[in-house]
Amino acid sequence: MTTDTQLDALARFHGVVTSYVGVDGHAHRPDRDVLVALLRALGVPLDTPARAAALLLEAQRVRLQRRLEPVLVHRMGLPDTATATIPDGTDPDDLCLTLELDDGTVSRRGLGDACGGRRAPRVPRPDPLGQQVRAIPLDLTLVAGGPVPPGRHHLTIEGAGPPQCALLLAAPRCPASPRRLAAFMPLHAIRTDRDWGIGTYTDLARLGSWLSAHGADLFSTLPLYPAFLDPPADPSPYLPVSRLAYNEAFIDPTALPEFAACPEAKAQWSGRLSDEAARLRSSAGVQYEDVARLLRAVLEPMSRCAAEDVPPGRADELRDFACRHPELAAYASFRAAREAGVTGEPEQGTETYHLYCQWAAHDQLRAAGSATLLFADFPVGSHPGGFDPVWSPSSFVEGVSGGSPPDRFFPGGQDWGFRPLHPERIRDDGYRFMSAALKRAFDHAACVRIDHVMGLQRLFMIPDGASGDGAYVEYRVDELHALVALEAHRSDSAVVGEDLGTVPPEVRPRLAREGILRTWVFQFESTEASPLPAPPAECLAALGTHDLPRFASYLWGEDVTQREDAGQLPAADAETERRERAAWRGELLAGLGVDANGTTHDVTLAALDGCLRTLARSAADIALVDLEDLWAEHTRENVPGTGPGGTNWRHRSARTLEEMEHDQEVGRVIASLAAERVS
Repeated sequence: MTTDTQLDALARFHGVVTSYVGVDGHAHRPDRDVLVALLRALGVPLDTPARAAALLLEAQRVRLQRRLEPVLVHRMGLPDTATATIPDGTDPDDLCLTLELDDGTVSRRGLGDACGGRRAPRVPRPDPLGQQVRAIPLDLTLVAGGPVPPGRHHLTIEGAGPPQCALLLAAPRCPASPRRLAAFMPLHAIRTDRDWGIGTYTDLARLGSWLSAHGADLFSTLPLYPAFLDPPADPSPYLPVSRLAYNEAFIDPTALPEFAACPEAKAQWSGRLSDEAARLRSSAGVQYEDVARLLRAVLEPMSRCAAEDVPPGRADELRDFACRHPELAAYASFRAAREAGVTGEPEQGTETYHLYCQWAAHDQLRAAGSATLLFADFPVGSHPGGFDPVWSPSSFVEGVSGGSPPDRFFPGGQDWGFRPLHPERIRDDGYRFMSAALKRAFDHAACVRIDHVMGLQRLFMIPDGASGDGAYVEYRVDELHALVALEAHRSDSAVVGEDLGTVPPEVRPRLAREGILRTWVFQFESTEASPLPAPPAECLAALGTHDLPRFASYLWGEDVTQREDAGQLPAADAETERRERAAWRGELLAGLGVDANGTTHDVTLAALDGCLRTLARSAADIALVDLEDLWAEHTRENVPGTGPGGTNWRHRSARTLEEMEHDQEVGRVIASLAAERVS
């Protein structure tokens, strides 16, 4: 074998994909330097490619010594695929399995009994050191003495060496979604006549209730995780400080008991802060740095009042919250220490302030989830300098970023800036971080969107300094899907997978088997030849996404000009795209029966109405409408690849919540779309 062949074999053993098919339809192979860098980042002591063969031999030997994999999966209604590995010649009846369910129930069976009579064919697998081993299929219902209930259980094997334990993930399919209409608006974008420059959890409940009254089933918003808001703020909801915590910027101080009971908070508000809030309220975009300072000026004295038991009983409630959520208590300590700096000591009360904010945000989001059905969004990664790598350092790969390979929108690929999860170490600790993060995502939601759902199977990893060059690294997709399904089952929540971009062919059939809805986007599916395609079943259907142009902008080709002005599109290519877009628009308007000679605004709204009705009438399980499309908004939420500057993640709605509530036309459109869903 050549050195390159041996390196490839070592890479594949550790889950690094040595060839993938890109969106261009061609096979792509990572450079040797990329493979070496990724293997080292994953913990393989590869000092030179010439050692690949020896390292592979050792890794195979270690794996063959396992009697059980660290994680096993049992899916209700499906045949078990779990196995135990024993030395060839060992009698299975000499080994014992103990299953402890998460409710404390314990059952024991001999390994021979656990086969259910399905003795494994004697096809030995050669150990690199000469030992012969064989796999014994497990029937876990026999081990349990009946159906295995959903949960995180533990299986132990004894005999043929020291006892070995495995986490057993037992999960059904994800809950099915009824036909639903979802309405989308970022929480930060919601305006009211009395806001402080940003939407709040209270506004989330209020708008959601209004939408529900008009027939919308779900209120969808961007991820509600904390961000670093110190100047210069990076408000991206897809690079949060933590996927375990809550965003304090959305707290409504006036809805908390301490606001009325805290003299210092009332004094702050009655002074300059009221004028500051009015200034922020009138801004076209969220001024996160100023909003954060304003909120803290009020919330910090309120946190001191709560700690001093004003109003009475609040101190005990705060302590109880910290006991029930140790991860958020640890998060508060992390934020306090970060503010103090590496060598300094946190100021007295800073940790209490951050804990109080988590408590307030948790309770206000829970109240919003009681007022309306929330459609939450689970990001694929966390900020590399955030809390998650501190709380669970072994779960993350240092020296590597998650991203995506080159495609037609990003010829140089994308570096998303977060540290990926380590494919093996997350198994070794029983998916401690991922389980906690998923539990947080599903806590208050009736539906959860899994951002970049392909990341449950594989993730494109880019070594630091590799200038976008990287390779896919595989995860145990059965285990991660079981984790998602288990949390979805516990909360009775539907699941949507964001399957856009480079999608391996096996992903979508798996989503269908698991009961996870795929994502269908009109801007990607509509063509001149088929301008009004009907979304299929088992999907969420939408006109666009937060990373795409608004409907009005896309309809008239404004995004083409924007890309040309930004230097992303040569003039000749831009002119070609404009001609193609105009031809597509003509076919779309003709198919909808829209008079193309009307005003731009009237044509836009007529075309929008027709497209939304197509989505609503379709077989799609969930049809999603962006509320700002209903008044022909042109400003997009985010322009990928342009960083946190400009209007990215800062845009605020042109209409206030009060104006929406009194706009009979907006209410009529939502109600009519809801009626299409149930007809």
